[in-house]
Amino acid sequence: MLSMERVLLLSETSSTLVSPMGDPNSLILSLPCLLLTTLALLHYPTYSVAQTLFVFGDGYYDAGNKQFLSGNRVDANSPPYGISVGEATGRWSDGRIVPDYLAGFMSIPRIPPILRSSADFSHGASFAVADATVLGSPLETMTLSEQVKKFSRNKNKWTDKALSEAIYLTYIGSDDYLNYAKSNPNPSADQKQAFVDQVITSIEAAIKLVHEAGGRKFAFQNLPPLGCLPMVKQETGNEKDCVKLPSEMAALHNNNLLKLIEKLAQDLESFQYSFYDFFSSVQNRVFEPETYIFGTGTAACCGTGTLKGTDCAAKNVCVNPKEYVFFDGKHLTQEANFQVAHLMWNADPQVSEPNNLRELLVFPLDIPFIYNVKRLDQVGKTGSFVI
Repeated sequence: MLSMERVLLLSETSSTLVSPMGDPNSLILSLPCLLLTTLALLHYPTYSVAQTLFVFGDGYYDAGNKQFLSGNRVDANSPPYGISVGEATGRWSDGRIVPDYLAGFMSIPRIPPILRSSADFSHGASFAVADATVLGSPLETMTLSEQVKKFSRNKNKWTDKALSEAIYLTYIGSDDYLNYAKSNPNPSADQKQAFVDQVITSIEAAIKLVHEAGGRKFAFQNLPPLGCLPMVKQETGNEKDCVKLPSEMAALHNNNLLKLIEKLAQDLESFQYSFYDFFSSVQNRVFEPETYIFGTGTAACCGTGTLKGTDCAAKNVCVNPKEYVFFDGKHLTQEANFQVAHLMWNADPQVSEPNNLRELLVFPLDIPFIYNVKRLDQVGKTGSFVI
């Protein structure tokens, strides 16, 4: 019998059923994509399931790389980070993060940080680092370009077959737009578009480098409404309403990123992808937290200030993180990460276009990829936000 938490995920997955036990073998594929994929596989009966996962991004995906680059104390290495799993692991959450759950759904071990030289990288590596950006060169982190170069230098750790069948998971850009909004409080429409174009151009170059190195299956998590982060609202004094400019920039970025990926699917050989609408998922939970079994989507679990938006420390943590969407002023709780991972893995095209990650995993490399099932912006998802 489905638990209430899992039933409520159906409001975002439509025809998709989510397993109450987190067992990917009991999940049902979204029906439109399942039919198309099944028809393709009837003609190409031999296919393989990826056993390798590569992760690129910032603090949302960082599995512990930050500690190897920082000369200072890293907050995620100490409680209250990790309190829901009994220890701090360098992850910016009270417990597991999205790549951890996705690795579990793939039936492989959690993916280790690339900078932990003693780790077992047989199933992939995480290059994500907290505070990472697409543009610029912030201290004690790696930009997306630097992460991809690190991947290229280490690709001999894996076979060509593993590289071609692997999933390449990416989430990055939040800090680019948060920093831009702080420095440019009143940009014109042309200025906003020009900055987004710079970010997208750099992302395109990174994707092409991964593709040249053998990558074929790409998964993207777009940006949330950044003006709804507790840290942003608290800093700007908008404790009740989301801040307009950061959310606008995120929505503009998401639309342009989707257009880029659709173009790459046409231009690059065997390029396959899954694009998850994280923006709408966060927006839903911020404004209707009870629907998703959260107590609040406004304040963070850990921190100080009216929305607990800054200074997360052991003395400032809530009693039950599962009641919160945000653990600190910027990052999600383990429970929110769990819901996000399930949506990426098994949602229908209104949430993950054109295929979810589970479908992408088994799609053969030697047939044309079905990439235009339904556009997110055509169903009123990507690019919409509530002020």
